[in-house]
Amino acid sequence: MIDDVTGELAYHVYLATQTDNKHIGFTVNLRVDKHTNVDVAKEFYFEARAVDVEGRKVCIECRVFDARAGCLLMTARAMFVFMSFAQVSKKSKNTQSVSHAVHVQIPGSCNIGTAELRGLDRVMNFLPPDTVTHSRGFINTHAQTLVVGLDFGPNISGPPIYVHGGILATVLYNASALLFAKTTKVEDDLINASVRDVNYYKGVPLECQNTVIEARVETQDEKHVVVFAKLVQGSHVFTTLKTTFTLQSPHSKL
Repeated sequence: MIDDVTGELAYHVYLATQTDNKHIGFTVNLRVDKHTNVDVAKEFYFEARAVDVEGRKVCIECRVFDARAGCLLMTARAMFVFMSFAQVSKKSKNTQSVSHAVHVQIPGSCNIGTAELRGLDRVMNFLPPDTVTHSRGFINTHAQTLVVGLDFGPNISGPPIYVHGGILATVLYNASALLFAKTTKVEDDLINASVRDVNYYKGVPLECQNTVIEARVETQDEKHVVVFAKLVQGSHVFTTLKTTFTLQSPHSKL
């Protein structure tokens, strides 16, 4: 939702500086900081504003509130870059989904089970079950690393011909959360991600096959665990996500 709200504002801000509307916006960075642990909110209230406009770049800051409780849930900062339809069309002709064998096993690793793979497939409740398919994966809790192969389905576009950025961020988060849970023994319903910082480098074509998520624990202390994950295909890096997970104290009631 945050990506859509900030993207809508960025688009209108950008159009105000242009003589035509034949442009498409791409998210290049989105950072979300969580401020409050509450039950699942039913209604949201957004406050968004443009904080920087420079050429084809528009930066938006956004605050998200629980509309019923009135409390601040999270803040976000998003950077968008706009391209003409002609530029996008040219890039699409040079974009191909490369098919090759995926070798994702890492030394000393264990297979990720079928049930956990199906859990990684879940991205958004309203999307069909074959939106994303995780084929196989491996995890090494000693080395604190995870590798998993996945394929993308059709009809999940954000910008034309590319997979929606929200889906890319979600699959990276799902893998990061699984690695965090396995290495810390934290139960799924107690996982708390306080910061998510995603960077988009290249568009992922619709129905892209044989992509790989590589995740690793980057830093860890008594209060936080930082997991870095990236979506790749061969030498191409599409998207990265750095997630800060908060470790609850033994006396926490959360």
